[in-house]
Amino acid sequence: MRRCRTSRPQASGLRNQRQKFRVFTAIALAIILGNAGAANAASGRCEASPTQLDASSEPQALRVGDAGDIRVNPADRKAVDEMLHGEYSTPLRWDRVPELVVLMPVMQYEQGRGTQYRATARQLTAEEADALVADLTRAISVLTDGVVQGFAAVHRERATAGEVINVMRPGKIVVARYDGVREQLSTIGFGGRTTRSDLIRAGSIILDSEFDRTSTQRRLLRTHELGHALGYNHVHSRASIMNPKIGAEPNDLDRAVARVAFQNFARREPSCS
Repeated sequence: MRRCRTSRPQASGLRNQRQKFRVFTAIALAIILGNAGAANAASGRCEASPTQLDASSEPQALRVGDAGDIRVNPADRKAVDEMLHGEYSTPLRWDRVPELVVLMPVMQYEQGRGTQYRATARQLTAEEADALVADLTRAISVLTDGVVQGFAAVHRERATAGEVINVMRPGKIVVARYDGVREQLSTIGFGGRTTRSDLIRAGSIILDSEFDRTSTQRRLLRTHELGHALGYNHVHSRASIMNPKIGAEPNDLDRAVARVAFQNFARREPSCS
């Protein structure tokens, strides 16, 4: 899915080139020092669909695809640039460990609702919420190369049917299942983030309710959409968890990019909630 981005100041050409050189040098070293291996490549077509978050958000859609084998190329600058920069001059980043908010009601997806959606009467079970938290906790460790071992806090939030809930909140990533995503947008989910300059202020993960409830690939869907909420973009040129088609497992490229993206974060343990 194509991203709808807010306007951002552009770095000078020389500064941008120097920054990219530093990023690419670090990523190449990270991959070379790591274990090279085979990974799964996703294939298929990704269609654009309208943005349903607000004007300062970054939606990323995902559809179903098949996986195949491909080897990571340590010198692949294009894949690194795709994942870290997208259309930005500088990578997006969090300046704190985000909290996770799990909405217990299944939400109703409606085009044009911005960042506010209505709760339905259906609720996640305690077991489903636990599994979702466990998958996203493992995913944030993978997507930060172990720098972040968990969320700053985890909240499970209930709401009554018909209640309108804001899914973009400062310092938090809000995740929920939604009815109507696949039917209205032909996607199985998307992740968004609101930004100020290059800092991510809030994130949201929208999961198609039926797919996330029944598919054996839901772990990959959850990991992919968390990647967008953390600041990553779609990768088209190599196998990656951030391919626009679901299918690829996190691989050496993803781990090396994460190593660079979160290199300035101090390792810290999550707090209990």
